[in-house]
Amino acid sequence: MGQGYTLVSPLQLAMSYAAIANGGVCYYPRLVDKVLKQDGSPLLDEQGNPAAPPPRVRSDLRQEIPPDRIELVRKGLWKVVNEDGGTGGRARLKGVVVAGKTGTAQATERGHEENVAWFACLAPFDHPKYVVVVMVQGASGHGGEVAGPIATRILERTLAQDEGKFDMKVAWLTPAHHANPLQLIKAVAYHDAGGNLGSDDEEGADNAQGAAAQMASSDASPDVEPEADSQGSVRRRGSAPVVRTTSAAPQAPRNFFERLFGVRRQPAPAPPPPPPNRRRGTNTR
Repeated sequence: MGQGYTLVSPLQLAMSYAAIANGGVCYYPRLVDKVLKQDGSPLLDEQGNPAAPPPRVRSDLRQEIPPDRIELVRKGLWKVVNEDGGTGGRARLKGVVVAGKTGTAQATERGHEENVAWFACLAPFDHPKYVVVVMVQGASGHGGEVAGPIATRILERTLAQDEGKFDMKVAWLTPAHHANPLQLIKAVAYHDAGGNLGSDDEEGADNAQGAAAQMASSDASPDVEPEADSQGSVRRRGSAPVVRTTSAAPQAPRNFFERLFGVRRQPAPAPPPPPPNRRRGTNTR
C-alpha cells in the first residue's frame, strides 16, 4: 500500500484499525473464535478452560499514545465518511455510523499502470464491533469508488446476520472470465444497495507538481575550498581554522505501524571519510 517506505498488507491494516477502534491494543489475528460441541456448549480442555486460546496482545500503545490522540484519529475517520465532500461518502449505511479512510496507490504490471484501491473502516462508530479492509488491485477508479462499496456490502450483510435478518447462502459459482482481462475497474455499484446513503464526492487525481530546479547564474564566482591539513582542518582566508565534524543524524521517531509491528528503519549509511591530504610538489627536470 502507498508509494513511500511504509508497506502494509490488508491484514496488518485491519489489525491497526482494530487497535484504533478499541483504544490502542493490537491483538494477534486468529481464525477460530471458539470451539463448540454438537449440542452447542463450549468444548473444554483438561483444566476446564475453553479449548480455543484467549486473544493474545501483540502491542499495547496506550502508554505511548494518549487517548485524546487516538480519539482525534477516530474523528478524522468519521469525517471521511459522514461529512459532505468526504472521499468515503459511498460507505454510509442507514442506521449504522461507519468511519473509515479511502486510499489509492499506483502499481505497474508488465508496463501497464493501474491503481490499487483501498478502503478500511470500522463500525458501529460508538461501539466498534467489526473492522473491514478491502483492497482491489487492477482499478482505474479510486478507493472510494471501487473498494468503498465492497466494504459497505460486507458490513451491511454482517450486521444484518447478527440481527438474524440475513442468511448467508453458499453456492458454487463458475470462475469469472472477461474477454479483456486488462480492462480496469472504474467503480463498483450494487443495484440493490437501497440502504447506502453515499454521495458522489470522490477522490480527485493527484496533481502534485514537481519542484523546479534552480540553477546558479552564469556570472557567479566559483566557491573554492582550500585544502585541509593533516588534521583535517581548513583555514580560510582571514579566518580561524575550520574543522570538519561529522554529526550523527537524529533518529526519526517511530510511526504508528512501526510501533505496532516492531519494524525498524535501516540505519543511515556512514558518511564518506574526508579526502586525504594532498601535498604540493615541485616538478624538476
